[in-house]
Amino acid sequence: MNKKLKTGISIGTLLLLICIFFLFKHVRQQKHDLNGIVEAGRLTVVTEGSSSGLLVNGDTVSGFQYEIIKAFADTLGVELVVTEQNDMKKCVEGLDNGDYDLIANFIPTTTQWKNELLYSDPIFTSHQVLVQHMMSDSSRVNVLKKQTQLANDTVYIPLNSPNKILLEHLSNDIAAPIHIIEMKNMNAERLIRLVAEGKIKNTICEVLLAERFKNQYGNIDISMPVGFAQQQVWAVPVKSVQLLEKLNAFLYDFVGSSDYWKIYSKYY
Repeated sequence: MNKKLKTGISIGTLLLLICIFFLFKHVRQQKHDLNGIVEAGRLTVVTEGSSSGLLVNGDTVSGFQYEIIKAFADTLGVELVVTEQNDMKKCVEGLDNGDYDLIANFIPTTTQWKNELLYSDPIFTSHQVLVQHMMSDSSRVNVLKKQTQLANDTVYIPLNSPNKILLEHLSNDIAAPIHIIEMKNMNAERLIRLVAEGKIKNTICEVLLAERFKNQYGNIDISMPVGFAQQQVWAVPVKSVQLLEKLNAFLYDFVGSSDYWKIYSKYY
């Protein structure tokens, strides 16, 4: 076999493998759009392990976002399969790999994953606040009151949290470093507890969650906003256009309804 023929066969084989790869990827992506989900009878969702996302206590399953996405799955007439994951980067990778159909985590609408995700219409609009430890309700001497006071201070966040970009932008705005420590296997609720216990100094989280924990812990301060108001959304793969349309239609009818406020009042 001459050299040109061998080269031609090698190139042809490579092109065939490339075509097979993209065909497989296309078919896999189609399975995660609306028609594939309905046909399979299963909606696979990933969310964080918290009362805002998913909580499993024995045979009881709860969580603010879980209950909303369960209502959506019921409208499709499919089984809901939920995976707990606190690392947002792994959520995005799982969505891209076809492990999940939807991320039901509160994601602030930034440009961070605009090429990897399609964002839903907002669930609500909110902002982040600094959660600080206080010795007592009356002890506010060392409580930070201005964002500029975070210069050279330390803030703890979950690993790969979207809030990392928020803090990096704030650091640029105040022209001083903010030391960001990312913690594995953590979510905002666990970090708030660590602040209340005095094990870490500061964290940041969404204001509604902070207000709920302020009622539980008297020794945290949540008075200082961090950043501006952002829309909190869910996400689907970039190819799941029909799923996004169906999800947005559901959210348009559901958010603000009496059923929505029943769920909201349970968690906030």
